[in-house]
Amino acid sequence: MLRRPEDWSVASHTIYNMKPVQLAGIVERRLRHAVVPRLPIDFDERYDRRVPDDLSISPGPIRANLDRLRESLSETERADYRAAADEAADGRYTFLDHTIDFGDRIDWDREAIDERPIFWRLKLASFEGFEWLALGHGSPSGLDDRRSRLEAQAFDFDASNPIGEAAYLRRSWTPHSVSLRILAWSRYVAWCAGDEGAEVPDRLIRMIYRNALFLANHVEHEIGGNHLIENAAALIAAGVLFRDHDTGWVRAGRKLLKRAGNRQFLADGGHFERSPMYHATVLRRYATATDLLSAVGRPTTAVGTVAEHAMGFLSSLVEPSGEIPLLNDSVHGEAIRAATCLAYCRACSLTPAIRSRHHPAGSGYRTLSTGDGTLLFDVGDVGPPHLPAHSHNDQLGVLLWVDGRQVLADTGVYDYGANARRQYARSVAAHNTAQYDGIEPIPTAGSYMLGKRTNVAVEADEHDRIAASHARDSFAGPSYEHRRSVATRGEESGAAPKSASDSAPGAETAPGWRIIDRVTGDPDATYTVRYHFHPSVDVHGAPVAPHDAAPDADPDPESELRSGTEGFAIRADGDRIASLRFPGTERVRLTESPYFPEYGQERLRPMIAVTKPTGEEVRTLLTVDSDAG
Repeated sequence: MLRRPEDWSVASHTIYNMKPVQLAGIVERRLRHAVVPRLPIDFDERYDRRVPDDLSISPGPIRANLDRLRESLSETERADYRAAADEAADGRYTFLDHTIDFGDRIDWDREAIDERPIFWRLKLASFEGFEWLALGHGSPSGLDDRRSRLEAQAFDFDASNPIGEAAYLRRSWTPHSVSLRILAWSRYVAWCAGDEGAEVPDRLIRMIYRNALFLANHVEHEIGGNHLIENAAALIAAGVLFRDHDTGWVRAGRKLLKRAGNRQFLADGGHFERSPMYHATVLRRYATATDLLSAVGRPTTAVGTVAEHAMGFLSSLVEPSGEIPLLNDSVHGEAIRAATCLAYCRACSLTPAIRSRHHPAGSGYRTLSTGDGTLLFDVGDVGPPHLPAHSHNDQLGVLLWVDGRQVLADTGVYDYGANARRQYARSVAAHNTAQYDGIEPIPTAGSYMLGKRTNVAVEADEHDRIAASHARDSFAGPSYEHRRSVATRGEESGAAPKSASDSAPGAETAPGWRIIDRVTGDPDATYTVRYHFHPSVDVHGAPVAPHDAAPDADPDPESELRSGTEGFAIRADGDRIASLRFPGTERVRLTESPYFPEYGQERLRPMIAVTKPTGEEVRTLLTVDSDAG
């Protein structure tokens, strides 16, 4: 990870920004890995002794919450869960778009597992198949075969993965995976307990209790972020399930959620990692916690208020399709769908509370709408300095929807491995913004590290125009400043073209946006403005160059240059929905770029790039076609 000397500075900045609890947690984990496996102690047996012999459960609140979640799903989603549960029961697991067929028994030492990123193993150890089965079916009746096979997998896991094995906190006993399997197993047990004909396996109940004991001793304070919220929700679920026992888990989980609500959510209700995918994930956990706390008579105001503000933020960000925009580390198909998440929150008696997205301490996502189009302009800083894991170099990026269809899209994320795709997904070149002289505004390294930060300054924030800048000031490397202004234009926006060079037939009346970029730095340097389109649209007006296998490679420029004044037509399903021009620019490159809509999936989509000397403007005119919609 740190073989290149240029990565050492990134690592030092990452460590410098970390909080003492994070550094202490890393040291503690390394010590545990070095010492615990060598001790002549059976930690499994120690945890077993702490499980009460007269263990009893109270499944009612969790069963009622499960029903609310299931009823919030569409029939298509329930069918998808049924199919995924069937695959899991058959021993076939697909994560990161890679399938391993284990057959009758999961071999936890199988080499194919370790050939995938560590995230694959952590997903496998989460046992989400139990939750998939309970979400796909309203009753366990008639599912004895699938249930017995899933239960056999869990029991084999329990016997094959002892607490204290080598690297246990980064393998089967990663607290994040522990949290997810507590939630999955608890819902499954409550689902079975609600049916007179379904026997609840005592061994699985004891396993939930033992996992909760372990989690209570290994809360991920050193990681924080969404992991801490998953830990808290799991502790509350286990505490509610075993509420006849004096565990203290409900109290501990509620305390964690209150603290996270104060520290992890921004003034506009957005989660501070600025990933819509993780925002939906943590909102779902807050809704679950609120519902369960209410069911057992515990106070819900602090937790519920955070959930309602987070609902308001998500409802203002969700796409017309009900999905999330792929800002920062986000993909489709991992977290609960945004529309489903909001329906589930409402089923838990939560109401969205909209907070201003123009607050300077908010996420920085602004929207400018005109005609049938909406443009999102990111004028916020990247994620929290002490938690850079899911942040991208997307400063001053834009996204665009026309008539409910996405036109300009972010890149998503392929996986979390320390590889070329990971570096590309986080790079400035993967986003709809400007890049100075081929460098990164914030250097990246490994899977999650970020170097010295830049800051975004909002200079104008009006209903029809937003302007902002960010600067890179470096002693050892290049320094520069990028300024971007976005304004609506045309009859419906009330804004007239800025100059005669903007004019084209119909430009005075057609709704759209004017984007003006200027980068200043070394007078001999250049900068490039890129626009990445969604794969569902076509961009016409110049031949598309062959795609190079390397994500950051430049194709042959001679095959793809054209005049920016002639414009590009953007079409969807054969219909023209928008156009794009670059007045005053003679050479524009149309090529392709990678798009990662789901973990492990790569598609190609059109990309336009304009390169100019520093100090000169790149003017972009986006117009909604008159017959769009």
